[in-house]
Amino acid sequence: MSEQTSPEEAVRRYLAWVDDPSSAVDQDAVTEAEAAFAAAGDPIAKLHAAAARERARTADAEAITARFVAHAKAYADGEGIPMEAFRVLGVSDDVLGRAGFEIPVGRGRGPAAPARRSTGAPRAAQIPVTQLKAVAVQMPKRFTLSQLADKAGGGSPATVRKAVEELVAEGRAANLGPDPEHKGPGRAPTLYELR
Repeated sequence: MSEQTSPEEAVRRYLAWVDDPSSAVDQDAVTEAEAAFAAAGDPIAKLHAAAARERARTADAEAITARFVAHAKAYADGEGIPMEAFRVLGVSDDVLGRAGFEIPVGRGRGPAAPARRSTGAPRAAQIPVTQLKAVAVQMPKRFTLSQLADKAGGGSPATVRKAVEELVAEGRAANLGPDPEHKGPGRAPTLYELR
């Protein structure tokens, strides 16, 4: 993706990624990387081709999120889109706060307060993708991203999502779509199944 991303493109790409993480994977790049891996004869060439294939299979969640954060507020202001519309589509308050939206404290319990920045705001424990993947394979057969984060003891939403995306790309898990048994407000979380 080019560095010159329009606000609309940045918002569209992030929302598509939130809805379906595999939508951000460039399938042409994956096909090309798989062909290079299959054609590599030398062990070192095969190693580099395997690394390139793994990179191609995984979307750059941090870059997609960073572009959304850089453009979402201006796009929303220009198009008259309220913050709640982003929430309905699954954008977390953390990402909305980073994008410059004012997140109400306690939802509906008085006037909105500005979102707290990283100066003193509690953050999810930093857990690497490899550790999240190790915890994921110990989960019950079906699980959600938030259940994985809870069991792992933290991990940012983007890192947890990346870990599960890698398991899906490796054929060790499958995306089953929205949880059909979801009750209550908000959008149903995506359900994953171990293979």
